[in-house]
Amino acid sequence: MMKSSALLTLSVALLPAANADVYMHNPRGSNDRNCERNVNRNNGNRLFDSQNNAKGGYACPRAVGDANIQAEDGTGTIGGETQDKTLYYYEGSVLPVEWTNQHGCGANSKVNCEIVIQYACEDTLDPQVDNFWPFTDTKNNDANVGDQAFRSGANLAAPRDGIPTDANDAATDTIPDTEDAAIPDTNADQRYGMHESYDFYQLCQHTARNEGLYTADQRVRRNDQRGTRQNPNGNRRGLECPEERDYYPWWQPSPWVDAAILTNDAGATACTDPDECETARCKYYLDNSFNKAAKGYCDVNHNNGDVEDKTTSQAWNNREWYNNKDDCEEEGFKWYEVALSDVLDVGYPVCMKTGFSRVNQLGNSFDATVNGTDDAPFGVNANRFLWTIPDIPSVVTGATDSTNAGFEIADDDDYFTGNADGAMEDAYQSCTLRVRYNLSTSDFPAWPAEAMEDAHPWKGLMVTAENNTQNNGDGDATPLQQDPYIYVGAGDDNSVGSQFVSLAANTNQYARTFQDRSYRFAIKKKPTADAAADNSADTPKVNDMTGKTGKIYNVNVRGKRGNIVQTYPAVEYDFVPNSLALDEGDMIHFQWQGSDYNPRRGCNDAEGGPPDPNDGTSTDAQNSRADRSNIVFMDFTAANIPMDYLGYKAATAEDDDDNPSGLNYNAKVAMMKETMVNNTPCGGDADCFDSIIRLSYLNQQSDGGSLGFRDEEDCLTEAQLDNINNQQERENHPLNCAKLNAKPYPYFDGGIMNAK
Repeated sequence: MMKSSALLTLSVALLPAANADVYMHNPRGSNDRNCERNVNRNNGNRLFDSQNNAKGGYACPRAVGDANIQAEDGTGTIGGETQDKTLYYYEGSVLPVEWTNQHGCGANSKVNCEIVIQYACEDTLDPQVDNFWPFTDTKNNDANVGDQAFRSGANLAAPRDGIPTDANDAATDTIPDTEDAAIPDTNADQRYGMHESYDFYQLCQHTARNEGLYTADQRVRRNDQRGTRQNPNGNRRGLECPEERDYYPWWQPSPWVDAAILTNDAGATACTDPDECETARCKYYLDNSFNKAAKGYCDVNHNNGDVEDKTTSQAWNNREWYNNKDDCEEEGFKWYEVALSDVLDVGYPVCMKTGFSRVNQLGNSFDATVNGTDDAPFGVNANRFLWTIPDIPSVVTGATDSTNAGFEIADDDDYFTGNADGAMEDAYQSCTLRVRYNLSTSDFPAWPAEAMEDAHPWKGLMVTAENNTQNNGDGDATPLQQDPYIYVGAGDDNSVGSQFVSLAANTNQYARTFQDRSYRFAIKKKPTADAAADNSADTPKVNDMTGKTGKIYNVNVRGKRGNIVQTYPAVEYDFVPNSLALDEGDMIHFQWQGSDYNPRRGCNDAEGGPPDPNDGTSTDAQNSRADRSNIVFMDFTAANIPMDYLGYKAATAEDDDDNPSGLNYNAKVAMMKETMVNNTPCGGDADCFDSIIRLSYLNQQSDGGSLGFRDEEDCLTEAQLDNINNQQERENHPLNCAKLNAKPYPYFDGGIMNAK
């Protein structure tokens, strides 16, 4: 048996016989979807193991078509213009990460709950740095030295969503477990999504699993890290490692950067320094985060070793590669220990309380940590974490470790060069976010002593492999067995045995972990120079943010096309956040994405949206699939009719006079600005005016890609729209700008609005 200490499981025990799904709504969670047009997803094994219902998740955030319509890096070329359709967030901006979890959380007496939020970008998912990560056949001291193992020129390898090969392809197949599929050098390979890399999975399926863990009465049929109590058969989902997925904190290096751990065992005050945490649980999490804590692995000598000594060894081929220092060194190999902070300037994650939500519902929670504050004036919101987007980390230059892993970083390029020689700024052009949700009852102790308070009666009593049911069926040491009988009475008399009931308990679902992940997004530095709006690129005006101290709040759109029943367990459209308390000098970044791959919804369930297929000029009578969103301000939140933007009488199709106000264009604009001064957050100056018009009309009149796609055709007039008798044809017409249909992509960047 491999020598493995009894390490922490992510939580205790799940409510039996239950699906406790978690769905991320902002950013858009895929739930393993991609570009299927179905109500249910095609493949729950595409990228990761969500454990969620197949109806959840949001379709790929793109227009219909292949890489020529929108490439993996977000580049779109509809209408002959090159436009970047990647969702992005500025460093230091505030992003509400929102999700729903089915079986409760927070200070709920029925459950214990942990939420782990992490992100990963190209530099850790397809690393370039040498001698930091464990060696594999594809990257070692002889192969891909100074290079990424999987990127293919301009084609992004990881994280990649997967690109359809044509308008009818959903691109939902699971990536094959091959080096060839991991390298996106053909259209066939580019259609596979990949988060964790091929290398990461090779290490997972050849390294011995931690045999010190409690697995109850489950027969774990793998020797390696694919086998866990929750995944006893070692099934593959994408290139995710089941042991890493099911346990936190993990004991080996992981490509995921910790952002936050939310737990009902946190103190009243959030902490980002283990010495300042109010509870043992938060201190334990921070002390063991790979952001700062060294994690070990066994390898050949990075200076002069031959990787084949590892990959042709009996231990590797038997899928029992050494997972601990003693066995590693006894067999003549070298034990390395590294932390992410050895090479990157990353801090601790935040540890804080979870919001309260009741069991058996996918709805809002009560967040006591922000109740009554400017961050959440009404207390009740979706389950959420207000994530301050991290700064793009600087590389720890001058880092040299000849005695341990052996990495040498003289400058940024030694860690990550980037496709455009932008180093870490290039790496953070492609990131993904994951939310893991774990809940449990308190049927047995599952925490190490250092994660529990001194006065807790279970301190030091954590279940381990010693509590597992033995092969002979002896279950005396295990606190839980599959579908046990529970004795509830002495029987009717001396001749009749005890009365008992049968408990429906699946031991591979106790301490069960659920997750959801976002599609690709980018993190960008704040602009240090002004840039004019560019209609060819369809980008808004950008102002220099140097010296600005106000907060940047990201305002996005969540939800998808359909009514509440049709979208469930996703949600209907709403803004995220849907209320903001701003100080003068704060900034709002309006930006959103949707999908053109939704199931068809029309009439009472959705209106507008260009047709599928969309040629830019032709309409049809079918229900549409597309998400399109805009912002038009209202006088107060209970209203449904937008505020008056004009301040003068506009001409309608019924008017004989085409200019009833008698004002010329400049006078009309001046009147509009005067109307907006006291009724919008930005005060009505020139930048404010341009921003408000852009948000309401989505730049349809000037977007170079839109104009090229529709052959320079104008938007339809009121009279032209009224002359289309069929409602579906009218609402779906690509030139119906009133329904936002002239926008060929479901992504829109409204730019920054300054609060005044």
